[in-house]
Amino acid sequence: MPKYTPGPWRMNQSGEIWSYARGAAPSQIGTVSWTGEATERQGNAQIIAASADLSECLDEVLLLVSQPEIADAILGSERLVTRARMILDNARTVLKEATGREIPEWPLRDPSDARLDG
Repeated sequence: MPKYTPGPWRMNQSGEIWSYARGAAPSQIGTVSWTGEATERQGNAQIIAASADLSECLDEVLLLVSQPEIADAILGSERLVTRARMILDNARTVLKEATGREIPEWPLRDPSDARLDG
């Protein structure tokens, strides 16, 4: 499975991307060069810099909503269930694209993921 450099990431105006992984010294992980409007470059830089944290956050959200008590509450709500399924299917697709991991269809969860057990 592909790996990525831990976040948080920051990108400076010269296009250098730096990792500020918790507990580690900052390290440069890449350089991006592009053209376009300054505001567009800034927006692209912010998306790139946030991508590691977004991926980790999305993974945690999917884990949380797959817990039986939360999944049951969503599934039991006529008002929420259709929209929740659409959002969580989309999240699953994005996370799979970002990480290469197979993620079970909600409300199932990966039985090997014990982060919230115990």
